[in-house]
Amino acid sequence: MPISWSSLGELEVADTWQIFPIDATSDTFRITTTITDLTGWESLRIRSGAYIRFSYPDLLSTKSPKIYIPVLEDITLYELPMPKELREEGYLLRSVSCRLASRWVGNIDFITGFAKWNLKLEQLI
Repeated sequence: MPISWSSLGELEVADTWQIFPIDATSDTFRITTTITDLTGWESLRIRSGAYIRFSYPDLLSTKSPKIYIPVLEDITLYELPMPKELREEGYLLRSVSCRLASRWVGNIDFITGFAKWNLKLEQLI
């Protein structure tokens, strides 16, 4: 049986948390990072990876710890399971958000200070 992937969206990684437009139902993800500002990437602009985190629709609005995502040339697979206790309570959906991982976030201007790149997130279906 062939492996099928479903897109949760593609975002330009920025200095604020952004939510992907489609909620996740899987524990297995495929992440593609694409540099969109090669001149900036090869200049003195800051080259930063990203954090992703999951938000759950429980009564406490639980958020996962941040997960570091480096900018890589290759598509990368991640196994990021939903917490067992939330799954046992019947939660199946979770939203995913991303943000730059640099310590300079909030200290320098995003537009002029950071090299730009996109993060594409897909889930195994």
